[in-house]
Amino acid sequence: MSHHSNGDSTVENGHVTKENDSVTPKIGDVIKENNDVITRDVPPALMPVVAGLTSKPKRVPYWYLYDTRGSEIYEEVVTTSKTYTLWKKEYSVLQSHSDDIASKTSSPVTLMELGSGASSKTRLVIEAMLKRHGTLTFIPVDVSNEHIEEVSKQLERDYDGLTAEPFGGLYMEGVRHLSTRKESKMLLFLGSSFSNISIYEQVDMMKEIRAQLTAKDRFVMGLDMNVDRESLLKAYGQQWVTFQKDNPIRRLNKDFDGDMDPAKFELITDFVENPADGDTPSYVTGYWRSLAAQRVNFRKLGLNLDFQSGEKFSFLDGPNWSCKWNLHQIRRLAEKSGFALEDYWTNDAEDYGMVCLAPVP
Repeated sequence: MSHHSNGDSTVENGHVTKENDSVTPKIGDVIKENNDVITRDVPPALMPVVAGLTSKPKRVPYWYLYDTRGSEIYEEVVTTSKTYTLWKKEYSVLQSHSDDIASKTSSPVTLMELGSGASSKTRLVIEAMLKRHGTLTFIPVDVSNEHIEEVSKQLERDYDGLTAEPFGGLYMEGVRHLSTRKESKMLLFLGSSFSNISIYEQVDMMKEIRAQLTAKDRFVMGLDMNVDRESLLKAYGQQWVTFQKDNPIRRLNKDFDGDMDPAKFELITDFVENPADGDTPSYVTGYWRSLAAQRVNFRKLGLNLDFQSGEKFSFLDGPNWSCKWNLHQIRRLAEKSGFALEDYWTNDAEDYGMVCLAPVP
């Protein structure tokens, strides 16, 4: 039993439906389409994953890579890699300028970090905030709730005056949660993680963030400014196979009782360079490629997927894996979304930057 898709799938009322095909009858929790897709035991949070599996091209959302194990693998790569030096570059900027970042806030203050993971670099900002304000509420946001709960407990043990309130969820869920706080707020987005947001959605996301902040709040982001093709292809190469291919395939098999074989797919990476004087940053892109014609069975869904030899499977939410910026493009992004570039700091090589954005009244 094979499943073919002729248009993008969407999630409606907990079910997968088709945008371009006629909607066929549903019986209970079973969808009658070209084949049966059984969703009765699928948690709502995983329905976008089911939609991706049954779309064309096939895909999983990028956040799906960050389960507890995925977060651990990611942290290991970024902190130990000899070619992926973004973590070290950002750490060096924070070592030099965390006090400057903290100076952008007033007491009392709440610090929220999007996609916080282990919050290893964030400790520098937390220390600077505590030195300046004496007390601090820290809200780490991550889809791996269990992971950040453990990290939060450790942070509270390590720092007097710190209250950690972990928030399990997606980025914008966290931002909307932050908007309910009355005190001064700083939103932190490290690791050039914003650059993983689809280039088609970045301005809209920034506008939504701006709508949740007040004039006294600040938004601080880390953004990679390296556009050297050779070094980027080395940095984003095979060392990411476990994080970006093997582990998410393991998770798919676990979540949906599948028999997807990671050895039958390869991770492909490329670099797309855009004009430096344009508004669109250059970016790294990537996908899985099927090494042969094959059929994958997800028994929990009653779903078989046929892959052609060479077929692409995307783990990105847009064309870009990671954008590479220059100052002109950062300023244009801010202007389009209701922010002003208040300050920025770079490392010595000026190929990584931290930017402080102020909401424009």
